[in-house]
Amino acid sequence: MSRFVGHGRGEVTPIDELTPVDEHLREILALLPEPDPIELRLPDALGLVLADPVTSSVSVPAFPNSGMDGYAVLAGDVEAATVDAPVGLRVVGEILAGSASLPEVRAGTAVRIMTGAPVPPGADAVVPVETTSEDGSNGVRIHRPVHVGQHVRRPGEDLQPGQPLVAAGRRLSPADLALLAAAGVTRVNCVPPPRVVILVSGDELVPADHEPGPGQIRDVNGPMLSAMVRAAGGVPFFAGIVRDDRKALTYTFDTNLGHADLFLCSGGASAGTADLLPDVIGRLGQCRAVKVAMKPGMPQIRGRIADTPVIGLPGNPVSSFVSFETFVRPAIRHLQGRRDVQRPSVIARAGEPLTAPPAKRGYLRVTLARDEQGWIATPTGHQGSHVISSIAAADGLAVVPEDVTEIAPGEQVRVHLLVE
Repeated sequence: MSRFVGHGRGEVTPIDELTPVDEHLREILALLPEPDPIELRLPDALGLVLADPVTSSVSVPAFPNSGMDGYAVLAGDVEAATVDAPVGLRVVGEILAGSASLPEVRAGTAVRIMTGAPVPPGADAVVPVETTSEDGSNGVRIHRPVHVGQHVRRPGEDLQPGQPLVAAGRRLSPADLALLAAAGVTRVNCVPPPRVVILVSGDELVPADHEPGPGQIRDVNGPMLSAMVRAAGGVPFFAGIVRDDRKALTYTFDTNLGHADLFLCSGGASAGTADLLPDVIGRLGQCRAVKVAMKPGMPQIRGRIADTPVIGLPGNPVSSFVSFETFVRPAIRHLQGRRDVQRPSVIARAGEPLTAPPAKRGYLRVTLARDEQGWIATPTGHQGSHVISSIAAADGLAVVPEDVTEIAPGEQVRVHLLVE
């Protein structure tokens, strides 16, 4: 049944029919399943959330080794050394990093040693080569004293058995991978990136490399949403442009269900005669089409087919962009097990008037500049939901709260950052 129904109203949508933004987001997050971790090789785990804590089973360093290029000595032998009155020692060998054969250091002797090489038996300190001079072919003069343990890396100084390495819930950084590798950890349990199937519907759409015919437009949302999914940490699968046809839409859902952790739909969410998505999703599972108290992006869909959540966005590119930032990006981050589901934000001063309709949260595309008083947010131009240039030029989304219709120049506004 078509939702193209006239109501004879003086306004499009009464306030009591609007769903608050935060409520719609909560309902979307409630639809999401708990992610199942998988075991991955360490290099493949970068940027993913660790599912299980990891502790060290080894000591690092595993053996005493030199922190400098120099000479392994007995500290007591060189305690009287000065620049003008150096102490002479006989050199009885050399140890490189990775050496297994270690000459013993006795009183009056020294061993030439390189950084990272094992400290030989008998030695209790290392003298840096810069504070020595040669004394014939087999001798060295020490010009500065060292104390016991100086320039020697002790076993377990960095890591010890049982020491926590990385806590569960942490997003793995290159430094985390280095720490795990140092402890001999080669595989970890991580939350995999969610697979997001993107369905763009509309008889008027053609691929970007096609010349539009009469009444047709190039598809913007397919490439845009695929890129946004990837940037948010998901793996996009573009199902292509789907006609406004129940069978075609049903077939697309059915054939992609097996590899989708999330269905993301664009178009077909409003009140037109060809807006079929709520009916199709409802027949396959459960669906709720709502009018969210926001501009742009009022018509929204949330639902589930089998165990796979479905999020439907408006077809206008700017509405789809803003809706993705508001609802889909947090959902993708949640499916990754991440805690930082929201964009960082800054407080700025409005450079021009920022307006929004009554009872709706306004999201205005703005550029940011900084002066001695802080950030200044200025609209990127025409804010229509069809004006793609308004998002391409934006540094952030300035948020006008539901109980405010205008933020005057110079007044404060919160801006959700779109740039890293």
